[in-house]
Parts: sequence; structure tokens; C-alpha cells
Amino acid sequence: MKTKEEQKEKRYPLWENLWIAHTGLARDRGAGCLAVLGADVCMSVLQPFLAMALPSAVVYLLGSGWQPGLIFLCLAGYVLLLQAMQALKGYLSGVCQKARFLFRIGKGKELFEAALSADFQEFESTKGQEKLEGARGNIYYGNDTGIEAFLGEFEKAVIALAGLIVYSVIIGRMNYWLLLLLLAVTGIIMAVNVLADRRTIRYDREYIKVSRSYEYLKREVLVPANGKDMRLYRMWDWFQREFKQMTEALANWSGRERRCSINASIFGTVLTGARDLLVYGYLIRQMLQGRIDMAAFLLYVGIVASFGSWMNSLTQALTGIVHNNRYMDRYRDFLEFAGKDFGGSRAVSNPGKLHEIRLEHVSFRYEGCEEDAVHDLTLTVRPGEKIALVGMNGAGKSTLIKLLCGLYRPSSGKIYLDGQDVTGISQEEYRKEFAVVFQEVFAFSFSLSDNVSCRAKEDTGREKLERSLRDAELWDRVLELPKKEETSLNQDIDASGVSLSGGELQRLMLARALYKDTPVVILDEPTAALDPLAESRMYDRYYEMTRDKTSIFISHRLSSTKFCDRILYMEKGEITEEGDHGQLMEKQGAYAAMFRTQAQYYGK
Repeated sequence: MKTKEEQKEKRYPLWENLWIAHTGLARDRGAGCLAVLGADVCMSVLQPFLAMALPSAVVYLLGSGWQPGLIFLCLAGYVLLLQAMQALKGYLSGVCQKARFLFRIGKGKELFEAALSADFQEFESTKGQEKLEGARGNIYYGNDTGIEAFLGEFEKAVIALAGLIVYSVIIGRMNYWLLLLLLAVTGIIMAVNVLADRRTIRYDREYIKVSRSYEYLKREVLVPANGKDMRLYRMWDWFQREFKQMTEALANWSGRERRCSINASIFGTVLTGARDLLVYGYLIRQMLQGRIDMAAFLLYVGIVASFGSWMNSLTQALTGIVHNNRYMDRYRDFLEFAGKDFGGSRAVSNPGKLHEIRLEHVSFRYEGCEEDAVHDLTLTVRPGEKIALVGMNGAGKSTLIKLLCGLYRPSSGKIYLDGQDVTGISQEEYRKEFAVVFQEVFAFSFSLSDNVSCRAKEDTGREKLERSLRDAELWDRVLELPKKEETSLNQDIDASGVSLSGGELQRLMLARALYKDTPVVILDEPTAALDPLAESRMYDRYYEMTRDKTSIFISHRLSSTKFCDRILYMEKGEITEEGDHGQLMEKQGAYAAMFRTQAQYYGK
């Protein structure tokens, strides 16, 4: 019986996965790669056969009565042929291995595209992250796991099967029952190994979960920015305890998987030993009865021994195929998951123009939560309107923004853009109308120019880039940098890269939003890293820069409210107060209380 976890995992036909992997390899590396693969299979069968037959050939030549010189020349030619074939086999195997490796690495682009095209809400969910982790295993767990190993094990299986066919024909001509004995014993061994591999499936799932936690701990310890807190708060003991638990869990997983393999190996060794005793006893009897000579005896002994090796190779290869097929399943499952389009196909009715955005009874609840983050919210944002969205932390402001710009879909209710239900609009086209500066600011470790334009250098408008940086009040800082706007940020890729301060990063994100030049601009806590006075000055700049745009400013600090047409005060996912600054101050509600508390910082 399959466990519930096994039943949840999507399965695809093995032959489909093999077809997809090999056709993908042919497209990526060229059809000639498959021809090289075929040549490698032939050479991998022929060369070992000739090497195995060498002792028999030597005995035959020595008893042939030929001249010693001729015998020597024949043997020398035989050995040289073997060496040449060995070299060719090594070359072909190397070419195939390189092709598989490059193909696996190249598949990373497909995974990246799938991850970035996936619906953000689904991708961010626990289910989405688990599927992503499973897909990563198909590409990034090394040469011996995933699609590269899947292709390699299939080639090994083909080689072993071809060798078995050749050797079976030879053994079958000698004794039919001997062939049946060899096939029966090795078939039982194969079945035991397959059962052992199936038993490790649940251990493999446990490993993914535990290793993810272990990798998180390892990553956090090694991040320099975390070092301050770890030292000041003496957190090493806590981390050490967690490391110990994760290490023990990994060791437990490894031990259980190893026991399955060891038990199957012991059973196979015992059965193989019994088989060899019967077979070699039969061959010795045949020779003593004069039915075969010494040369034939050596040849058959080599064939029988090699037959067992081919069967073992086939067993291991099939086990490897089954094992790595799970990674192919998970990879394809993620691609299907990421390919689901939750939007429509219609274009925005008036792209690049001012829009009316209307929310009708919109609610949103995060996965695993019992309460809505946004609850039964009805709101209309008029074209060109300036809105301040304020409230305490956790009020639902950022969640509302992710709903507005299409990153989240309402759990209930509808969102309309110029009267169009956004579920019928292409998500890609819809998001072109929004530029958002989120509160979690960071820079990619590329050039400053790349971080602003998010375009290739040849597609970046230099005047537009400079204007965006000037408007974001970052141009003077750019002029101080070693390579100006082409200076690399951070040191992950370029050791000479520079790091920007928190305030500079927020200005960089603002420059990015300005460069995109969309009709709707949303600034989510864009001045959190600035002091109150600098924040107030920056909001004055925001107003100037977004004069001809629909703008939404989010903050739990209130310097953004003085120039806005409308202020929305949120509590527990609902808009509890609405109006301009004067109206809300007259109301003497939560907004007025918050403003009076903060007014001293803004010179009010």
C-alpha cells in the first residue's frame, strides 16, 4: 500500500520521462550526441568481451602448433587492438558524460524561467516551495542525482542489456538450462534490489525536509550580517543544539537507507555465490568428461562471470533509473505547477494611461491562518489620485498592495481595472501598469545600472537612467562610485563591488520604479531607513515625481499624508477611517491620535 505522501506525489510514465530526457538532450547538444551514445554502447560491449576472451585466445594459440613468432605477433596485435578500443571507449564515454553534464546545467534556465513565471501566490506557498525543492533535486543535487544520472543510468542499462543478450546467446548454445539458472538467480536479485529501493522512497522525502532545515541553519550561521546578533546574544549554543538535532536526523535517514542497501547486497552475494558454485561445477564436469577443452573452459568461465557482472550492472542501472525517475517526476510536476495561468488572456484596455481600480468585497487569508489579512474591503482608487494608506504594523497594508498589483488573488471578492475583472486580464500585461517599491529593499549583485533598468545594457536608455537616479536623489552618490552607474553592487560576484546603505537602497528601488514609468506607482514603506525629517523631505520629492500618476503611499509613519488626496486608515484588514487630513483630525479617531503622537518629529 502506498502512503498518503506517495499518493500525493504525481507520477509520470517512465517511458515518457526517458523520451523527454533524450529528446531534450538531442535538442540541446545536437542529434550527433545520440550517435556518439550508440557508438559508446557498442564499444562498451565489444571491448570487455574481447578482453575477457584474451586468456582463452592465449591457450588456443599455444596449442595451435604455430611458430612462436607468429603467436607473439597475433597476441601483440590482439593487445594493441584492445588498448585502442579501450582508448576509444574512454573517449566516447567522456563525450557522453560531458554532454549529460552540460545538458543538466543548461536545464537550470528552464527551472529559473518556470519559477519566475509561476503565479507568485502559489509559488510563495508551502506547497509551491516544496515542489520547487523537489524540482531542484533534478538539476542541482550533483552529477549522481537527477536528470544527468537518469540519462547515465539508462545508458548503463542499455549497455548491460546488450552485453546480456550477446552472452545469453553464447551460453544458451552451450546449455539451455544453464542459461535459465543464471537468468532466474539474477532476476531474483534484481527484484530484491528494486524492493529495497522502493522502501527508501519515504526516507528520501524525510531527507528533503531535514536537509532544507539543515541548509537554512548553515546559511544563517555563515551570513556576516547575522554575526552581530549571534555574538551579542550568545546564540551559538542555541544554533549548536539545532545543528545537533539536524545532524542526528540526517544520520538516522542515512543509516536507514544504508541498511536497506546492505541487506539487499548481502542477499544478492549469498545467492550469487550459490549460483557460481553450480555453474562452475558444471563447467569443470564438462571439461573432465572431455566435452570442452581448456580454451573453451576459460572462455565459458569468463562468459559466466561476465554474465553475472552484466546482470549486476543491469540491476544497479535499473535501480538508478527508478531512483532518479522520482526526481524527473518532481521536476515535471513543478513545471506543470508553475505553468498554470491564473489570469486571463485579454490585454489592458488602455495600457500606459491612468486607471480606475475598484475592489468589491475583497478578502484575503494567508495559508494556515484563521483570520483574514484583508477582510471584506470595498474601495475605489480614482485615476491620478494620491492615496496614503496608513496604520499600525500588521494592519494589512502590504497585503492590500500585493492584491492591487496582482501578486495575490482575492480569497473572495473581485478587483476591477477600468471596469474589467482582472482575472480576465493577462497577468503579465496587468503588471506592466504597476511599479512598486516594497519595504524589503535589496540590490542584486549586478551593476547599479542593471538594478535600475532591469534591462540589458544595449536596451537601457542612458538619459532615462540618469534622470531616474537624479529624481531619486542618488545621482551624486553614483558619481562617487569607481565605475559610476556601471559599478557592481555587493561582493557576491565582483569582489570590488560596493554596498549601499539602507537609505541608498531605498532610493535605488525608487529609481527602478521611476525608470519603469508606469501609470500606477506604489511605495510600500519607502522611507523606513530614513530619519523622520529626511523622510518628510523625501515624500515632498515623491509628490513631485508622481504628479501625473496614480500613487499610493504606505506607511505607519504619517509624513506621507499631508499632500495626499485621501487617507485610508487600516486596522485588522479593514479600512476603519477615510478622508483627507483635516477631516480625519476633526474626527479625533485612531488617525488623529497617531498623528499627534508623531507630529513632534515633523515640526508640527
